[in-house]
Amino acid sequence: MTIMTFHEIRFPTRISYGAVGGPRFSTTVQILGSGHEQRNINWAEARREYSVDISPSRGQEWEAVLSFFHARRGRAYGFRLKDFADFQLEQGVLGTGDGTTESFGIVKRYQDAEGLAPGYERRLHKIVQDTATVYLDGTAQFGNWTVDHQTGTVQFTTAPDPGAEIAVSCEFDVPVRFDTDLMEAAIPGPDIHQWQRVRLVEIRV
Repeated sequence: MTIMTFHEIRFPTRISYGAVGGPRFSTTVQILGSGHEQRNINWAEARREYSVDISPSRGQEWEAVLSFFHARRGRAYGFRLKDFADFQLEQGVLGTGDGTTESFGIVKRYQDAEGLAPGYERRLHKIVQDTATVYLDGTAQFGNWTVDHQTGTVQFTTAPDPGAEIAVSCEFDVPVRFDTDLMEAAIPGPDIHQWQRVRLVEIRV
């Protein structure tokens, strides 16, 4: 049976703080006979990977990890992860109003300071509850909009006026899953559990 399900719950932040990881791209590099390289981009979007060190753990902390892993059925169900290295968007521009469009996807753009190369646009889907503020032409809006925290979409009740710059500030999570179905933990002593290098991988939602 194939399971394509996501749980709207965040991995315990007291455990994920200190995780090692970040975006991974996929590039095929072919060395030509001349010694030059031909590089092909395989993925249009980066996929983030993380390694969480959970050792040693005691008492309630270990129970939290054990329960969380069981509830996700190993790799079966996705969940949210707070990436402490990159979890905020500050007045990110979503687009320009046309007087008709009422829905805008939340994106974060990464751009070289000099702007010499094309920037990278990242679609944000998992917005943290009660952290979003929407702006029109730099002015915060109190009403006429809602945010879908599961899809990362700003929905206006009335479409913004033509030419109005639409922006949003918010915090966001990364949709991930465990990269193993086996919790192979060591027990080096009474009430001490050790499960090193728990690997999490980003999933497409």
